[in-house]
Amino acid sequence: MPRLLFLTTEYWSFESHKLGMAAAARDAGFDVIVAARGVPAQPPAGFSAIEFPWRRAGTTLGAALRFFPDVARVRRLLRDHPPAALHAIDLRPGIVGAVAAFGSDIPVLISINGLGFTFFARTLPARLIQWACGVILRRAVRTNRGQILVQNRDDAAVVEGALGVDPARVRLIRGSGVDPTLFTPQPIAHQPIGKGRRFRFLILSRLLYMKGIQVAVEAHEILRTRGVESTLVIGGVPDSGNPSSIPESVLDRWAKIPGVELPGHVKDVRSVLAETDVVLHPALGGEGLPKALLEAAAAGRAMIATDVPGNREIVVPGETGLLVPPGDATALADAMQRAIGAPSDCAQWGAAARDKVVREFSASLIRDQHAALYRDLAAHS
Repeated sequence: MPRLLFLTTEYWSFESHKLGMAAAARDAGFDVIVAARGVPAQPPAGFSAIEFPWRRAGTTLGAALRFFPDVARVRRLLRDHPPAALHAIDLRPGIVGAVAAFGSDIPVLISINGLGFTFFARTLPARLIQWACGVILRRAVRTNRGQILVQNRDDAAVVEGALGVDPARVRLIRGSGVDPTLFTPQPIAHQPIGKGRRFRFLILSRLLYMKGIQVAVEAHEILRTRGVESTLVIGGVPDSGNPSSIPESVLDRWAKIPGVELPGHVKDVRSVLAETDVVLHPALGGEGLPKALLEAAAAGRAMIATDVPGNREIVVPGETGLLVPPGDATALADAMQRAIGAPSDCAQWGAAARDKVVREFSASLIRDQHAALYRDLAAHS
């Protein structure tokens, strides 16, 4: 069997978002190995896993300094476990994996699941890294039969335009999918509004500034000044290795605001969605196709999100929810107030969102698209 090596940073993220892709590769005839940090002692049946010592960098400069040691480690990985193809997931493993594969005949598939902080920042070091990423990606598609896999049409345009990658080497598969049999529409678990409960908004995200959570908190406070009472639930934890991570001191201050709840990591997303009226995703940019929105839509919940790449793949204004400009707390507050005043519209948007997920984003559909991509890799390996 040809070997497909998945290279990614965190195993927990791979298990949450990409396990179906690994199964698709296995079904396409590959021997699947996953190299990541934090691999379990016993990975799922049919896969192998290798602990890979990624180190988080808190700054763009720190990431640059660790680049060449990472490349050397991946070169050793490719030597010790030579694959028929390499699938590198996310931008950092993608760039490192591409450079490590230079000089070999290993086909490289690079998944860009949102351009993230590296392309969101506008500092000089970030711009230099953006330029270098373009150089590496262009060479990867020329010398290693590379393909760039993106999750939304806007990122495809950036990869083809700003980074100059041959459009014939750019593939679009919209997200990781969601199982509509696991996330099913449920009635709101609480009493009707006005009978002992407030309208509940939910954010599920890593607690990063670039996710726009601070904008949602400001919008919540704007509603309070208007005399509009609601509850804002922010589920997630900080990511200390990310330059955009929100400090604990800020979270402590937010927790004291009336109507704001910070439950930390949410283990059972479905039960929290059952208590939610509308899901918010106020990210400032850098999204691929947010899993939180796909799960919300599959659960039949209306969504309010920022008008940025990724979000607008699933949030259609006036059909599945509302879009607002990124970073605009007043616009977000207006949209939240509109939702509070129109629960019947929210119910219709949620039903339409569910239909859209089943048609366009089901896990089985996304898995089939990946399987076809892997079969193509196998044919050319």
